[in-house]
Amino acid sequence: MQTYNLLWRSIKWRFQNPVTIIMTLVQPLIWLLLFSTIFSSGSTEGSYTAFILPGILVMGVLSSSGVSGIANYSLKTGGSFYRMMISPVKRSSIILAHILDAAVLSFIQVVVLMGIAILMSVRIASGISGVLLMAILLFLMVAFVAAVSYTVSLALPDENSFIAFINTFTLPLFFVSSALIPFEQLQGGFRIAAMINPFTHVVNGLRMLVQKTTIDWHQLFSTGGLLFVLGAISFVVAVHCLKQL
Repeated sequence: MQTYNLLWRSIKWRFQNPVTIIMTLVQPLIWLLLFSTIFSSGSTEGSYTAFILPGILVMGVLSSSGVSGIANYSLKTGGSFYRMMISPVKRSSIILAHILDAAVLSFIQVVVLMGIAILMSVRIASGISGVLLMAILLFLMVAFVAAVSYTVSLALPDENSFIAFINTFTLPLFFVSSALIPFEQLQGGFRIAAMINPFTHVVNGLRMLVQKTTIDWHQLFSTGGLLFVLGAISFVVAVHCLKQL
């Protein structure tokens, strides 16, 4: 019940301030339209829009979940954060509500981007089951990134340093992956860096579901397991850091 009340307050605030939704949607939408147009004659098999869609989804989720911790600074300014800290609310409920709020924002992006892609003739080859599996992978990614973002917001003193820190990592993680180029075409140190990057595996898993009719369950379970472990660790760390305040 505590989690629900905190989540409902966050969602109500977000829809009263729709600019927070629009601003996080603009960049991935522009990139989807821009890259699918510029590289439409590239060397990938089939539609480049279908190829790039998983990377754009990951970028959108990474961006929106990455900056989700900035809400703490607004709560601190208004005093809500400190009132919440002296209340009997479980710290785990606070983190969980934060993750679910980030998931709501991220999946608004996902639905819009998927709708635009469908209008651009993209079809999910693995069908409805593939769409559901994509949603699960993306949610696990949201849980990991949002928990990390919350922890960072507790450690950094103001919004400017928080945004600078998040931007320092968000774009490099996106570009050092297979989001724009097939993993098989990556060379040397770039290939090694992309292999270490967990979001490369998310992109590859989503791309498999978008482009292939046969589901590679081993790939999905390994990617999902990786995200689950990272999410669990980041959740525990976030709860611990919140308890130390």
